[in-house]
Amino acid sequence: MTLSLDRRRFVSTTAAAAATLAMPRIGRAQERTRIRIGVVPLISSGPIFLAQARGFFEKVGLDVELRYFADGVLAMPALVAGELDTTVATLNAGLFNTVSKGAPFKLILDRGSEKPGSGSMTIAASNDMVTAGMTAPGKMGLLKGKRVAIQAPGGIDQYLIGLGVQRAGLDPRTDVEWSSGLAYPDIVKAIGAGRADAANVPVPLGFLVEKNNFGKLVFSGYDIEPNTQLACWVMSQKFLDANKSAAVRFAMVHTWAGRLYNKAAAAKDPDVIRIISEATKVPPPLIEAAAPRWTWFNEDGKPNIDSCMAQGRFWTEQMKLVSGRVTQEQLFDLSPAVEANAQLEKKNPFV
Repeated sequence: MTLSLDRRRFVSTTAAAAATLAMPRIGRAQERTRIRIGVVPLISSGPIFLAQARGFFEKVGLDVELRYFADGVLAMPALVAGELDTTVATLNAGLFNTVSKGAPFKLILDRGSEKPGSGSMTIAASNDMVTAGMTAPGKMGLLKGKRVAIQAPGGIDQYLIGLGVQRAGLDPRTDVEWSSGLAYPDIVKAIGAGRADAANVPVPLGFLVEKNNFGKLVFSGYDIEPNTQLACWVMSQKFLDANKSAAVRFAMVHTWAGRLYNKAAAAKDPDVIRIISEATKVPPPLIEAAAPRWTWFNEDGKPNIDSCMAQGRFWTEQMKLVSGRVTQEQLFDLSPAVEANAQLEKKNPFV
């Protein structure tokens, strides 16, 4: 049956209106939304600090409350308790355990990866370990029986070194002595005091190992596993269901700020260095020296799904820290990232 001109016009107009309503409204008339964000005071949180300093949240109607945590692992209980709406989360064993039992949250957005040349993780070894020959990933078998310092069990620090020692023929569960509970600055001191033989420390803090003659930075996280997903943004299901538009707007802000952050890292942009220094209390010269290794942000906002799932398998099958398998569907809701990209291509409110 052939539609009349008026009928075709009605259908076309109705479809266009439906599509418009399906997308989050970006503009002055948009209702404001409060969002509570968990962050870690590291250079890799730069996109958040950059977005806040340049008013990106304000431009899309988000009223932001930042809460600081020493590690993403420590922020997860606050998210589950309803004290946060979104936070940074490493692909740690606790996260996969929670998801396997029915988590009240989803991973929605990239939060940094180990792109070769841009990843922030460095493997530091004591002077004794360097003398013994641990200067490349293939030499990680020398860590048998040695003490490796990590911030928390089941986190990215343990994953990268655990994967490295596994590939060197060791059992990361039994052949390495894991020493946990220290913040990164204290891990550096532990190497110098002889209480740790190796550690995974982000730049620029890793530079302090060599500056203080505690040891050497022997290789990088991406030398063990290129493009490892370091962390993701995780959002409570309650907030995601009730405030999908705000979730998309948050993804827009972070995706755009991540692109600017990547450029700033390559250019050693002094204004961005100043913003990050003020937020993290890391001296500007150290931040500049670390560039471009500030952490890489995927410019479409999507995490490396294969890497995320590989980490889940490592915690489940190798480390035996997760009791049940986790599917991709259980772990992710990437619709905010997808819709954010569509909005940025259609009309970027930040330019």
